[in-house]
Amino acid sequence: MNKSTFSILFVAQKGKLNKEGKAPIMARITVNREFVSLATRLYVDPARWLGKECRTPGKSAEDKYLNEMLENYRTVIRNKYNELLFKGETITASRLKCMVTSQNPDAKRLLELFDQYNEDYKQLVGTETSYKTYTRYLLCRKRLAEFMMAKYKVRDILLSDINVKFLNDFFIYLRTVDGKNGHNYHIKMIQRFRTVFKMAKDNGWVSTDPFGNYKMKFEQTNRECLNSDELKTIMEKKLASERLAKVRDLFVFSCYTGLSFTDVDSLKKADIVKGNDGQLWIDRERNKTGNEFNVPLLEVPLAILEKYADHSTKDRLLDIPSNQKVNDYLKEIADVCGIEKKLTFHIARHTFATTVTLENGVALETVQKMLGHKTIRTTQIYAKMTKHRIGTDMAALAGKLENGPQLASAQ
Repeated sequence: MNKSTFSILFVAQKGKLNKEGKAPIMARITVNREFVSLATRLYVDPARWLGKECRTPGKSAEDKYLNEMLENYRTVIRNKYNELLFKGETITASRLKCMVTSQNPDAKRLLELFDQYNEDYKQLVGTETSYKTYTRYLLCRKRLAEFMMAKYKVRDILLSDINVKFLNDFFIYLRTVDGKNGHNYHIKMIQRFRTVFKMAKDNGWVSTDPFGNYKMKFEQTNRECLNSDELKTIMEKKLASERLAKVRDLFVFSCYTGLSFTDVDSLKKADIVKGNDGQLWIDRERNKTGNEFNVPLLEVPLAILEKYADHSTKDRLLDIPSNQKVNDYLKEIADVCGIEKKLTFHIARHTFATTVTLENGVALETVQKMLGHKTIRTTQIYAKMTKHRIGTDMAALAGKLENGPQLASAQ
């Protein structure tokens, strides 16, 4: 093994200041008197640069961050050098530059991986997944690109350089710049990141898995739903506007079937079948997950289907506006009905699970099948006891105990 001479220097190009008056920092790699320069995409105030030390004084937070990034860059270069050294391969400055900048054909980068995964995933839309789920992977890729540019000033990163700190920083970034969405929303994005990264692991493109040591914990949430009085109010309210009345009917249809917006939107005549009991059922697969679900049509949803039978088309049994418009109209309906809850179409599905079924004694396993949940753990989220259910159960118990033993009075 022939050891070569090797050095790394950082140079501030004071003659190429940017608009902010800062100099770009270049990394100069020398191997056996051959040197190459690499752009670090880092910038420094020329007055703060210590040329001989190749660093800043390190007194301010900005100085400390810059020095840390330079040391990280130095470590990456050294690691690539040692990798070639230990393999006994010929080391040149040009080859080392190619490895550091991921220009060799064997190096894989994060956004390159994401693009490949998303291209493959797109082929499954309409068969094994939905377009909406596909767009969530596109969004995850977009957020990662934004994060790397904001945090590291780079357009992409080697898969081998992704570690637990990278994941933590990405999650903090999401929570900071996307505050309108909650903790669980961002955990789901990290999970999609993990799904894509698994492709690299399965193909042997990475030797370590940073997600193995990364803890992802969902916060417990309450699924908002309408209680029986609120549902009754909406159903019985006379609405002057035809558009509001139609959206109300579609919302109530979901309250009595548990269908999500996309499932209502894509409901076809062929999805309505007659069961062995002689009753009409909705029998199909969920757009979101592909899981089969079966729901018997009660009197209320049957009446709604009949009401809008003349408005149905070949492909759609119920003509429903866009999800955004529906939710806007539901806000109006809530105001008219004096309901203070933030009414969205998905609350109808929660109302079916809790108020219409579980609170009326329908078995959890039955609700699971009607909602199309893959596991009963998902359904159990709805199974928290409400005051109404507790009161009903205790009233039934009181009736059973009425003729039982009585406490004797004092003599």
